[in-house]
Amino acid sequence: MTDNAVLAATIKTTLLEIAKQASALGTGLLNAAPGDKSGTPNNSVSYLLNTSENLTKIAEECGKIVQSSSHAT
Repeated sequence: MTDNAVLAATIKTTLLEIAKQASALGTGLLNAAPGDKSGTPNNSVSYLLNTSENLTKIAEECGKIVQSSSHAT
């Protein structure tokens, strides 16, 4: 594995862990402080869950870098 692939794999793993923690925190916050009467979660919950989704997408892109690096060698 090239240095870039190792770096991308490390970043992917780190981002997935942060995303998992953000999702768990958002879910816990949602359970502790439900949203308004219409069911809309508060802004903090939305932020955490959206951040989790975005970090997961970025991690998937890092995974593509790792795959393309391994096919190039």
